Amino acid sequence: MKYLFFDIECANRDCTGRNQIYSFGYLLADENMHILEREKDILINPNVKQWDRHVVKEILAYPKLEVEKKPRFNKVYTKINNLLESSETIVCGFSVKDDVGYLLDECERYECAPFQFKFYDIQRLAAKVSETKINGLGAVYVEWCGQLADGAHRSDVDARYTYEVAKAICDKTKKKLINLFQENEACEGKTDGFRFGYSDEELLTRDERRAKREEKRMQYFSGHKEKNGERILKEEYQDFILKGSRNNLLFLRLLDHVQPKNEREQIFAGKKISISLNYELYHFRNMLKIVQMICDCGGEYVKKASIADIFVSYEDVENGRTCTKQKFVEEAIAQGAKIQIMNFEEFLKQLNLTEEELNALPDEDVDYLLDEKYKK
Repeated sequence: MKYLFFDIECANRDCTGRNQIYSFGYLLADENMHILEREKDILINPNVKQWDRHVVKEILAYPKLEVEKKPRFNKVYTKINNLLESSETIVCGFSVKDDVGYLLDECERYECAPFQFKFYDIQRLAAKVSETKINGLGAVYVEWCGQLADGAHRSDVDARYTYEVAKAICDKTKKKLINLFQENEACEGKTDGFRFGYSDEELLTRDERRAKREEKRMQYFSGHKEKNGERILKEEYQDFILKGSRNNLLFLRLLDHVQPKNEREQIFAGKKISISLNYELYHFRNMLKIVQMICDCGGEYVKKASIADIFVSYEDVENGRTCTKQKFVEEAIAQGAKIQIMNFEEFLKQLNLTEEELNALPDEDVDYLLDEKYKK
């Protein structure tokens, strides 16, 4: 028996939510977690018209032209298949369901038979063993291995970090990895044709997942549309910021076009600030006020929390919501980013406000942003 630890990086995502792979990194270890084959990267020409700009700027560890000279996915399919479907191999990854989905995306694109295998998630295992929330690889690596995950987002390096976290868990618990998986069944998943998922959820294809998400999203809309095509939210959700809504359109345009309009102390001069999705997505009117105040104080509001200087957390115990932004912030900090975290009350104190006083402030007039000249 042996363990395959693997990770994938993608060049882009198409309009259907499918991803194009440019690297498959892996490491092989024996049943006692001794390395059999050190980490390797299989580079793949992603065959895309345009790479995601963030990938090129922040993630890609190789010259783009070098990657584009490599074989396409269908030419390395057999090699990857032999790694994944070997009867002697237990397949492991970190947040591995995402990577399994990427593999099946490419099988579908190139009309290859879908990979058939079981997989095990080290991210889920780490959370179960340490009885903590799900965290990104960088944060989990710091927790279990005691050092920063330098070079993360290169797939062979991430495969090695996943192996090292798994080994650290085995060493601390004094248990074999296979036994830990048996004790924590929610770490296991599998593929079935183009369907995939964990043992504690329904197996779905990419399109079925997308349809379920859309069905859930549509419950917030009235069924009517604005003249510009934006959907109208039901009355009870009028303060939500949801994709496809008028609120979302106005919020994004304000981020692009906000200008200082009130004289305030420059307490956020040069700072990028992002607020938890637990607040941002459900407080449209107050978010407009906050974006304007941050601008007036010399700062900039950003949706992408991992590039922020200040991240504002917000607990929503009543609705049991979790914030994906916070996970990315903790991951960025684990990789060396200098991001200050403060809670919402502390943030409002910086503005000399309470939440009640924020609620009572007059609404921002942003209807001018509906003009087509503000369209990107």
